[in-house]
Amino acid sequence: MRVLISLIAVAAVMISCTEKPAVPQEWQFEKTIDLDGINPIGIAMDGNDIFLSDGDHNRVVQVSEDGAILFEMDGFERPMHIQFGAADYEITDKFTTSMLQERALFIPEYGRDSIAVMRRNKIDYLVLQDSLDAPAAISVYKNEMAIADFYPNRVLYYNGTDWISIGTEGKKLGQLYYPTDVQITEKYIFVADAYNHRGQVFDKTGKGVAFIGVDQKMNATTGIYVSDQEIFLTDFENGRVLVFDMEYQLKQILETGIHKPTDIYVKEAVLYITNYRKGELVKYLLNEKTDV
Repeated sequence: MRVLISLIAVAAVMISCTEKPAVPQEWQFEKTIDLDGINPIGIAMDGNDIFLSDGDHNRVVQVSEDGAILFEMDGFERPMHIQFGAADYEITDKFTTSMLQERALFIPEYGRDSIAVMRRNKIDYLVLQDSLDAPAAISVYKNEMAIADFYPNRVLYYNGTDWISIGTEGKKLGQLYYPTDVQITEKYIFVADAYNHRGQVFDKTGKGVAFIGVDQKMNATTGIYVSDQEIFLTDFENGRVLVFDMEYQLKQILETGIHKPTDIYVKEAVLYITNYRKGELVKYLLNEKTDV
């Protein structure tokens, strides 16, 4: 029996030795893409297609990997943080109202207090029973939807059945001060609580769960993106993007090439950051971490 136990122990050690430890990874600067005449606020992707909201010029553009404009649609009033998604939603044009479930680009119009819906190069508008005051961002997740409503200091959230209002003005957990971006995940709602200079996490009943980055001395947290493994926050005035793990602990600070960032998008091992003031798109790649 003792011999058998010893053999099992040796085998376990040999197996553990053959297992490769997880390789630490970090984001590394790749390049800056000049956007001629575009001041990007929001970024969204449809497959490999890159779309940007150009709030200063009241348009949405599709750009190539080198920043060339492939498509543009104007006539918006300061489009903000955009997102592709498909959910049950009611739309209206000047004459008709209808229900759709179709993939579309949702475009918050800060200056028109509305959500435009672009599909097949046609614009309709989301029908809401509540009024908005400078919507800054939208998130669509399955049959859920959330809108960062800037001046009312809240997130308007649709849980698949009902619309609820999340947040009030203030600095405490569960309170907001001019939210500018939002993202729904499977369990939570993540908010860029811009002028509280932090991120904030809510559950889907509207209860505040956690702060993100309150010790990092951020100044205007304008954008948020949540991947499967990380949370990204733009630090607008300080020219940084902060990367946190899913326990809200700081992992990395990105600064190279970043100036007045407003939004982030991650596609697999590629990270895009919008440089609003300089009119640039910054590209980072996820690489194995090496010790210097």
